[in-house]
Formats: sequence, C-alpha cells, structure tokens
Amino acid sequence: MPTISQTNRPLLRFVLLLAGLFGLFNVAFYAWIAESEFLERYLALNARVSAPLIRFFDTDAQADGIEVRSPRFSLEVKHGCDALQPAAFFVFAVLGSPVGISLRRRVLPILIGTAGLMTLNIVRIITLFYTGLKFPTWFETMHLDIWQAVFIFVPLVFWITWARRATRKPREHANASR
Repeated sequence: MPTISQTNRPLLRFVLLLAGLFGLFNVAFYAWIAESEFLERYLALNARVSAPLIRFFDTDAQADGIEVRSPRFSLEVKHGCDALQPAAFFVFAVLGSPVGISLRRRVLPILIGTAGLMTLNIVRIITLFYTGLKFPTWFETMHLDIWQAVFIFVPLVFWITWARRATRKPREHANASR
C-alpha cells in the first residue's frame, strides 16, 4: 500500500484542514446563521447599499428590508446571495495554506479578498436587478448559472493569486553586481 510522501503531507494537511474548516463553517451556517437576525440584517445591508447604486444608474429603486424594489421590478436578497460562504472558503484557504509566512502577513490579504468578494456581491445584486428588469428571461441563467460560477471561481482565483505572491522569491536587483 502506497504511503504519503513527506513532500505531499503539507498538501494533504491543507486539503483536510480546508475541508474540515469549511465543513464546520457550513454546519454552523445552516444550523445557526442562515436563520439568524445577523444574516437578516446583513442581507438588508446588501439591499440598502445596492438600492442607491441602482438609482444612480437609472431606475428608481428603494430598499425595504431584504428587498430592492422599483415600480417595475423587485428582488429579494436571500441567503446564498450573500457571499459569506465564498468569503469563508477564501479565508480558510489563506489560513490553511502551507505557505511559510506568518499569520500576521495573512491578515491584510484576507481583509482585501473578503472586501473584494463583498463588493462583487453588490455588483451581483445590481446586475441581477437590471437583468430582471430589462431581460427577465435571462434572470435565472444569470442568477443560477453565471453568478454561482463566478462565486466559485473568484475565491479560487483570489487564493491562487495570494499563494503565488506569498511564495514568490524577492527579485534580485537588475543592477546588482555580478
């Protein structure tokens, strides 16, 4: 029976740690967070942030709780369209990565990546609102096929980008003496 080589152990540890942390997060999410007052307030915040941006681009829209409404279309921001799980995946991937840097040097990339995902989520809400308003037959495709794929792909890209930068060796000066 083959054994795990010394070189593969950090990778195996990372995969198990990432799966374990993300699994625990999802248990907590569905057991407590998904139906919590916290999530309701967070979803309402997403609606409140999105509504003025929608108004800026053309349509009269107002936030009412988790709903973004206009005279011609309304959209509810529900769990699943909150970016919390993609952000958690990104955070756990950065924390668990077998990269030789301190926890302290991981904090800023975590904050930037998470903010990027939360901002992207506002873009998702706005584009879904306009898709529902202007191209209603495309709404389900945008919601379920395109944006879900984006929120699977983007945290991976953020993590890979961070990992590549974190493991990059400092460049030698071009004018260094030989």
